[in-house]
Amino acid sequence: MKLGNNRKWLFAALTVCAAVVYGQQGIEKISLSVLKGPSGISGAWMMADPPSVPGIQLSFTTAASADLVIAKLISGEIAGGVLPVNVAAKLYNSGLHLCVIASVGDGMVKFLTNDASIVAFHDLSGKEIAIAGQKATPDYLFKFLADANGLSDEKDYRAVYNLGYPEIAAQLAVGKISCAVLPEPFATQALMLNPRLRSPIDLGAQWSKATGLSSYPMSILVVSSSLVSRRPDFIKALSAAYESSITRTVADPAKTGELAESLELGMKAAVAKAAIPASAYVFRPADAARKSIEALLSVFLGFDPKSIGGKLPDDLFYLNSALLR
Repeated sequence: MKLGNNRKWLFAALTVCAAVVYGQQGIEKISLSVLKGPSGISGAWMMADPPSVPGIQLSFTTAASADLVIAKLISGEIAGGVLPVNVAAKLYNSGLHLCVIASVGDGMVKFLTNDASIVAFHDLSGKEIAIAGQKATPDYLFKFLADANGLSDEKDYRAVYNLGYPEIAAQLAVGKISCAVLPEPFATQALMLNPRLRSPIDLGAQWSKATGLSSYPMSILVVSSSLVSRRPDFIKALSAAYESSITRTVADPAKTGELAESLELGMKAAVAKAAIPASAYVFRPADAARKSIEALLSVFLGFDPKSIGGKLPDDLFYLNSALLR
């Protein structure tokens, strides 16, 4: 996602809140945000059956975009949530005290085409490629991998950013667009509309070839650092609940899709059912995920240092999983 100007982020750093709200009998009220769409789907079972921790009343709010999560984090309305990796890093580097609990979604960006002549990266020379989310993960990921294969934007191919995810999926399916880079579930939506679409270039395999890493993270669970230090018992319970929710999501896409639709997580049950197997849900503790997180952030750093706050986050950005034992 494209983020605002430096003044906005300076304001964020100066207005960080660590509000602690208590209800009756000293019960602490904690709210976490879940993004509507693919990253929120894997938390559906946790939302339906929140972890029970003595002295804490946990609730969930849903948000249609990361910008809304940012605003609620800054105001102290929520204590954490799921965010794109670069967004969380920029918030942290701007002074918002966040801690990564885990990576909860691995690479789910696909290259799709209806052009039978395309079988490898070099076939993209001279092509126009629709990419949704300028300066977001799909954009910089594709540019990085194209560069690794000797292709440069504008010189060898042209990236186009004038359409949103649903529009790209629809136009690709009917042939108005010949090539596109789409994350899940929009890649699945395009394939459901037109099963003849192909994915001849495996971006995940290309990432592994370029970096030596098995995958790249798309979304991470973050909470306020003060909550981590104050209530490690809650962080442990939350982590266990989220990991269990992801396991159940992967094991039963159909029931998860129905639950996600009932919770209004921004996806119809049939689409969720089809997209879940392709969505690479994981629960990888922060210290285990750090290498892949830093690899992706380094891609952002190479194209636009401001997109992550000018540097890689330091050690305090990552939860020590020993606290969860």
